[in-house]
Amino acid sequence: MVPVDFGSALLVALGVALVIVALASLPSGSRLRRLYGIDDRDDAGARANAAVLAGTGGFLLALAAAITLDLSDRFVAAGALGVAAVGSLVLGWLVRFRDRRELLTTPDVSRERARRLGGATIWVGTLLCLPLVGVLAGASDAAVAGATLSVAAVASVLVALAYR
Repeated sequence: MVPVDFGSALLVALGVALVIVALASLPSGSRLRRLYGIDDRDDAGARANAAVLAGTGGFLLALAAAITLDLSDRFVAAGALGVAAVGSLVLGWLVRFRDRRELLTTPDVSRERARRLGGATIWVGTLLCLPLVGVLAGASDAAVAGATLSVAAVASVLVALAYR
């Protein structure tokens, strides 16, 4: 019998759940679409929201695969932080500068609030580069964990301020 790593199993479960939710929200009249606050006639908004959810689910599945394949911890950490940083930067840019408010899970968000949330997301992506540099430079696990937790705390404040 193959031992099951709880963390990897949890990542797989979350990844699969996000992909299922993304696919279930695509059909017009879907309960999930209404739960998001997306109009039944807004197929573009539903597809955009589903793309973000499916991308996040795919990222979690890839992370679980990397852990299961017993890849180097530094490689997995650098990959996860790099993808999260680039994903945050791209998402923030799309929302702030391309007015892609449908990518946000907040229904009917104003243009100004979306710009602030997009800017906060860009800052989060930029701040994620700090622990990434730590991983690439060979910093201790404690230093990388501290930097990552600090980024999470600052990101929470930035998003809260942007949402006001």
